[in-house]
Amino acid sequence: MKASAGSPLGRIYRLLLKAFGPQGWWPVTPRGARVPVYTPRFYGPRTGAEMAEICAGAILTQNTAWTNVEKALAGLHGAGPLSPEGVASCPLPRLAALIRPSGYYRQKARRLKELFARVRREHPEGLERWFRSGTAERLRRELLSYRGVGPETADSIVLYAAGLPSFVIDAYTRRIGVRLGLARGGDYDRWKVLFEAGLPRRAEIYNEYHALLVRLAKDFCRKNSPLCGDCPLRLECDHAGRRKDHGKDRSSARPGRIQKSPRRR
Repeated sequence: MKASAGSPLGRIYRLLLKAFGPQGWWPVTPRGARVPVYTPRFYGPRTGAEMAEICAGAILTQNTAWTNVEKALAGLHGAGPLSPEGVASCPLPRLAALIRPSGYYRQKARRLKELFARVRREHPEGLERWFRSGTAERLRRELLSYRGVGPETADSIVLYAAGLPSFVIDAYTRRIGVRLGLARGGDYDRWKVLFEAGLPRRAEIYNEYHALLVRLAKDFCRKNSPLCGDCPLRLECDHAGRRKDHGKDRSSARPGRIQKSPRRR
């Protein structure tokens, strides 16, 4: 799995992959288990049940940590099969109680119920057939028409559930991109265009790249007090260079203590 050999984004990708290895996103819950599991080097296709869980997780992880999403997903699984039918037919108060650990649980319960009710109504063929029937652009456009589904959530569903190439942008991506000097700022669409224009249009590369950026942000490129000294991108990074010049370099990251987590905002 290779990105463009000569592009800056390709070089960054290779450095991150060498440093951290495959991340195994998106984690899903195996049959009979209660906790989502990461599966490195698996990029699909997903089953209908896995697609439903990823859709639910993409909503639940808005404005919360992934550890809270795991608890909410465990509640949903404990109540029965996590499916469009099951969620759509679940009474709203009960659904809210099941996902309470995710925070904003009343709002998220309404969003989940509306999403899966609409899926049942407009796509009786099921998630698998729907997600595999068109292009990433077409699916993304339709998902954005759903209440509570913004660009990041839509791209997460397109990439991780449907397995179609649509790069996910989040706060971590922007932070790292600015510090690397890839761009000074910009809205979601500008960052999305930047990454998609600089990489081969392959879902497995988008999948791994986004997960690696999250890992970098959590282990090294923190919002406050980044650990630039040991960062695998320190030689590529404008921010690390400035910190070194001013004697503010820090190191001693502790790999393995930070959980990989598909956090969404």
